Amino acid sequence: MTSLIQSEYSQEFIKEINIQSQKGSSDNPTYDITSIAVPTASFRWSGSVLAPNGKIYSIPYQATTVLIIDPVTNTADNSSIVGLTGSNKWNGGVLAPNGKIYGMPFASTNVLIIDPKTNTANTTTITGLGTGSKWNGGVLAPNGKIYGIPLESNSVLIIDPETNTANTTTITGLGVGGAKWSSGVLAPNGKIYGIPYNAMDSVLIIDPEKNTANTTSITGLTGAYRWSSGVLAPNGKIYGIPNDSNTVLIIDPETNTANATSISVPAGTAKWIGGVLAPNGKIYGIPASSDVVLIIDPATNTADITSMTGLVGVNKWNGGTVAPNGKIYGIPFSTTTNSVLVMDPKSIGSFCPSLLESSYLNKL
Repeated sequence: MTSLIQSEYSQEFIKEINIQSQKGSSDNPTYDITSIAVPTASFRWSGSVLAPNGKIYSIPYQATTVLIIDPVTNTADNSSIVGLTGSNKWNGGVLAPNGKIYGMPFASTNVLIIDPKTNTANTTTITGLGTGSKWNGGVLAPNGKIYGIPLESNSVLIIDPETNTANTTTITGLGVGGAKWSSGVLAPNGKIYGIPYNAMDSVLIIDPEKNTANTTSITGLTGAYRWSSGVLAPNGKIYGIPNDSNTVLIIDPETNTANATSISVPAGTAKWIGGVLAPNGKIYGIPASSDVVLIIDPATNTADITSMTGLVGVNKWNGGTVAPNGKIYGIPFSTTTNSVLVMDPKSIGSFCPSLLESSYLNKL
């Protein structure tokens, strides 16, 4: 799994997703909010990960179960992995080289380790990570370690799946509290870019080779609760999904510069949380409190908010995953439809399993 994300192979990845994206779409995109039902609740799952078995594992936030979505049968299972009590537990997850999924501790003091082979979960191996709201999303780096993005924590969380240990002392001094960064993206240069959320006006740039963090190269991104997450596009740039911001953030890892003026979106709060790259090359923003799906076209740097509309409500879905069938599955948070959001971009091309499972695409 880590071979694909080594910097020397990154251009092969970019080349392949460009080949697929140039095939375009066969028709206009559609969505379905009736086929996959889930139990009624609020603040259920936040983020999801595609496992090697082809199923999507949703990370429990307030839910006490892991939601397992089967794209082949269009069904959901929330009874296999249960008993995960607590509030605001984990936010986002990452597929490790060992085939297990690591849930990032938000309020939980433990890392959630899901084994898709056995459909079991472990919360007792990596523990003692402190109370409070800590990390929001994570990214698998080329060195095989997982880097948790500090929302409120003073440190980057570094998980070693080989030893099942965690380190919070190597990259530290980032400031306690403030909702700093939300989710991260692995760039082709091997560095991880943390998306500025609230307290910080800078992009967090983590260098896994040196285990250092840089907050001074990309700055001046002011505002409150700006972008919820980021997505790597076929052009090699990272697109930040608007939370409260009325623009899309575009980060260029080659020049370490950012543009927050090219793509505008309507005003609003908690509009989209999470974004997914489809094989057609477009990025689909998951509607939280917006009633439309955000479709970003990196080829033209434009946004479409008219193709998929009518999704009323607040805090509906949090994060999403593209499946081997090319469809995107939005994860139920507080949606009153009590369903998974299934979007069909009608992509002509497709992503092979190694692309789908790579940390370029497969994380929150």
